[in-house]
Amino acid sequence: MTHPASKYPLAALGLLLAACAAPRGPVPPVSEAAPPPDVEAIQPAQIPEPEVVPSVPAEPEPIAVDMTQLNGQTPTGVIAYLGTPSLVRRDDSVQVMIFESSACVVEIIFYEPANGDHFRAHRINARSRTGQDVDSENCIRQHLESQQ
Repeated sequence: MTHPASKYPLAALGLLLAACAAPRGPVPPVSEAAPPPDVEAIQPAQIPEPEVVPSVPAEPEPIAVDMTQLNGQTPTGVIAYLGTPSLVRRDDSVQVMIFESSACVVEIIFYEPANGDHFRAHRINARSRTGQDVDSENCIRQHLESQQ
């Protein structure tokens, strides 16, 4: 079965064109746009002040402590990472370095594996200024931050 519009293609086209045509008859009047507001009528007090948000300085990222720069390292390598120690003590095959910050003390103990070998960091201790044990990485971080 065929569609009825296919039998009369010109009639269907005419109906489509008639549907799109503009209506014939009186055109409604166009309303006038409202006049712009009087500039003098706007008072400065009517304009809200922008809200001022105080800027908060971003906290610096904490220093990442790399314990591989300490464990098993020579005294020279440790000094390159932590800076100059506040105390160095050597007793035969043992060497101790002390690094201080305002809150804590880091003690690195070096052993000489065999007579004439290089000292190597074997143990790392950290304590508060009052002598209580504290987290080594946190104390080392404080020391590194105090060096900046």
